[in-house]
Amino acid sequence: MATTLARGIRPLDAYSGESPFEEEYLPDSDGKPMAETDRHRKVMISLLYALAERYHDQARVYVSGNIFVYYLDEAGVRQSVSPDILVVFGVEKKDRRIYKVDEEGKGPDIVIELTSSSTKVEDLVAKHYIYANMGVREYFLFDPYGETKHPMLRGFRLEGGEYVPMVGTTRLSSEVLGLELRVEQGELRLYDIETGERLRTPEEAEAERRAEKAARLAAEEKAAQEKAKAAQAKAQAAQAEAKAAQELAARQAAEADLARLREELAALRGKQP
Repeated sequence: MATTLARGIRPLDAYSGESPFEEEYLPDSDGKPMAETDRHRKVMISLLYALAERYHDQARVYVSGNIFVYYLDEAGVRQSVSPDILVVFGVEKKDRRIYKVDEEGKGPDIVIELTSSSTKVEDLVAKHYIYANMGVREYFLFDPYGETKHPMLRGFRLEGGEYVPMVGTTRLSSEVLGLELRVEQGELRLYDIETGERLRTPEEAEAERRAEKAARLAAEEKAAQEKAKAAQAKAQAAQAEAKAAQELAARQAAEADLARLREELAALRGKQP
């Protein structure tokens, strides 16, 4: 199957001795603004966030999306494709302008495309072929609007150089990621297969951060109130102690006065004839 040259990319023989592999000759954009629905964008952001968080501490896992992936076709001509979501294991985690398969040494391990009625042919035919030849081990398609007259979620696993459909319509397991992809209320959610834990969306993470902040502030306020109460109790105890000391001093003074008076009285009685 023939593939189409990416916009702005010239054939190798058009460079007149210049190296076509220099990054400055490879555009990172086709010059057109991205056009996608709110739901597609929300799903894409949620998936990117969840996957980036999952592999945050792993230096050799690269998570990205909507980036130009450059590869060489069967004729040795530079081509590009732009997956919605991609994960690559065994390459450096760093910011990239573009991703070059020949330079990185491998293609993505997993790709997720958010498909629609306008992109289903490209996603099911052209990209299906490209990703298989690139060695993408798992390829998932998710249709947020259910427009393609197919299950909203479909998955393919590379076996012997060909994609084999995964069995399932609302739940599919990714052996590469160790995650289960689930369709829930029209959204695509990711679950850790071992723990059953659902990976958070940015909204859920923010809500959790706000809840933790509110709990922390409430705990700090409670601690401050308890500290104030303790200080007040200490002050009251000090006041009571001071009052008791005053009363003791007054009683001792009164007793001393009484003793003196008794002594004076005894002395007067002793002087009487």
